Amino acid sequence: MTAAAIVIVLVSALAHAGWNLFGKKVSPSGAFFWHSTLWGVLLTVPVLVYQHRLLSQLDSGVWWLVVLTGFFQATYLSCLAAAYRHGELSVVYPLARSSPLLILLVGALFLGTANAITGAAVAGIVLIVAGCVILPMQKFRDFRLANYRNLATLFALLAAASTAGYSIVDDNATAQMRGLLAGQSLDAEVALVFVILQAWSALAWLSVGLLLQKTERRLLRELVSKWRSTMAAGVLILGTYALVVWAMAYADDVSYVVAFRQISIPISVALGWYFLGETIHAPKILGVLTILVGLLLVVLG
Repeated sequence: MTAAAIVIVLVSALAHAGWNLFGKKVSPSGAFFWHSTLWGVLLTVPVLVYQHRLLSQLDSGVWWLVVLTGFFQATYLSCLAAAYRHGELSVVYPLARSSPLLILLVGALFLGTANAITGAAVAGIVLIVAGCVILPMQKFRDFRLANYRNLATLFALLAAASTAGYSIVDDNATAQMRGLLAGQSLDAEVALVFVILQAWSALAWLSVGLLLQKTERRLLRELVSKWRSTMAAGVLILGTYALVVWAMAYADDVSYVVAFRQISIPISVALGWYFLGETIHAPKILGVLTILVGLLLVVLG
């Protein structure tokens, strides 16, 4: 990874960890993410108006990728909410965060881009996944296969697959956009515009999902009064991912960016200990150290 990519993803990871701290008390649901996405869309309309010439130069291939990434994003948010409803944070979160790394590695093999990933980076990714699984356990004997044979695990893995899906699509779409707009727009502008388009697409897909669920429609009305929380979430979610998409322009493979994003996990552990008084158990220390070693290998790779 280049220094630019490391700095951009690090800023994004800090913001992501801060968002997790901020939103800890808000119960995730499709309705909550619909409101958050709506705020992200509404507040960034001026950007699309300002960049209207950029939009007019996009071809049909890019627009189809926008539709596809919106589907993956909406599926990710819906499955993540469902996973949290069926299971504990300590099991769901590391699965949803780390599994995309393995999926992307397999995808790289099928897409023929695995030669862009070094052996050190592969070892780092494996260590990050291992650390994410170890980290949430209070005791080492808590790691039992039976804890993962449930709906929470299923939805977490579906969320992870969706993360890998939109990461691959976004990397390809923004690469196409940069090619079409070479010399006309900065990489940061391309990243911001694409993420806004992704939000529009995700909002449409989320709306379809909400129409089919009575409980979510009820929550949709109840969350109107929590507009400050949903607005803050929308801004942070869109902003942090815009930074990630921007970083993809500086990495040899999207797996590097997705892997280094996991630095938000050790940051979240530190914030939880400092601000929330959360206990630091031995597995948590081992998990953090394992993730940090994995991150170092990814950066060196």
